[in-house]
Amino acid sequence: MTEYQEIIIDWPTRYRINNVDDIKKIEIDNANVLYQLYGDHHVYGRDALLYIGISVYADNRLRQHLNGIFGHVNNLSVSFGRIENNNDDLELDLEVPESILIACHKPSYNKEFIHDVSQKAKHHKIIVINNGNNEALKTCCTNFWWVDK
Repeated sequence: MTEYQEIIIDWPTRYRINNVDDIKKIEIDNANVLYQLYGDHHVYGRDALLYIGISVYADNRLRQHLNGIFGHVNNLSVSFGRIENNNDDLELDLEVPESILIACHKPSYNKEFIHDVSQKAKHHKIIVINNGNNEALKTCCTNFWWVDK
């Protein structure tokens, strides 16, 4: 058994979203994605990391966001992450890297995992590596502080 597990995420490009119609123009691999939302924030400034999430159907989830609180955010954009090394025997639960990314970055619009990673992410040490256009995300994040010993 390895001392820790690596989860490598590739973040290709960021897409501007001005309205719901812009979602149709984005090529989204809809099956189980991680995503980051950026926009202007009254405290954190322009083009700030606002939200990290996961979704089975990303286009539907983005529509929900735009019809909710993100419909009032200026300069909104989104980036979708793809897990590069998902060759483990077990299916990777996206809640694990999502919770690690949220706990390490504390985006202002996230509520869950701000102070603690998910229970599923506490069983063994994990390093999340953000490749590509990772934007405001640290290149490397870990759950080491929260792992049950």
